[in-house]
Amino acid sequence: MNWKKRNELPVYKQLEQFKFDPKLLTEAYQEYTANKTWDGLGSEYSNMCETYTKLPSMFFKEEELKDVDSVCDIDWTKASYQQISLVDFDESYSLEQRTEKSGTRWDNTVAKNNPKADERFFRKRHADVPEYFNHVLDTIGRDIVHRTRFAKLAPKSQVKPHIDYNTEYGIRLHIPIVTNDGCTFGGIDPLTNETQERHFPTDGSVWFINPGVKHWARNDGDTERVHLIISVDSQDILYNEHTNN
Repeated sequence: MNWKKRNELPVYKQLEQFKFDPKLLTEAYQEYTANKTWDGLGSEYSNMCETYTKLPSMFFKEEELKDVDSVCDIDWTKASYQQISLVDFDESYSLEQRTEKSGTRWDNTVAKNNPKADERFFRKRHADVPEYFNHVLDTIGRDIVHRTRFAKLAPKSQVKPHIDYNTEYGIRLHIPIVTNDGCTFGGIDPLTNETQERHFPTDGSVWFINPGVKHWARNDGDTERVHLIISVDSQDILYNEHTNN
């Protein structure tokens, strides 16, 4: 099937076929991040950072961007938005290996003509990824998941309204790991032009996020918010209702 365009899909949607154990998610998260340094696009994704120099500015407060020529130069230890990756660039991967075709130019087109600027090439899992997260990724789809990372939003911070990429390139999934009642995700519905906004609980649910519409996130609470963000090379997953646990 041809994949749907950004304006043909909702702002977000819970994928009912997936439900993971919140306790095991939390334990695996704590295990994996215990001795790691939070950063952003500055390490694993340095090539993406150099290519998309201006793109991530919506993630940070104005004072964090002062006297910074590139987002790669941000002081990640103090940043309001931080990441930890679960994957590396896979030098052996090629678009011919894709198991699901979109029916668009993205079947054969590498972003920016540079594989290291293309999220789909970041699929080599780190050796120390906990067993439960391997289970999560394999359940969603071993051959379709790629760029995977924890994203932390500090208290009293926001990801400002922005658009990432068209859904014909790929989609994203969010699994909330740590949250508080002041955390919300919102976007502009492409069909009605109305704002949709809601809180995602840490109950093991998996949420489709439309990266092609204007969307944002807020943490108005007093504690951090952490989501596992999984980029996916599929749209069939949005309509597959079989149950996986």
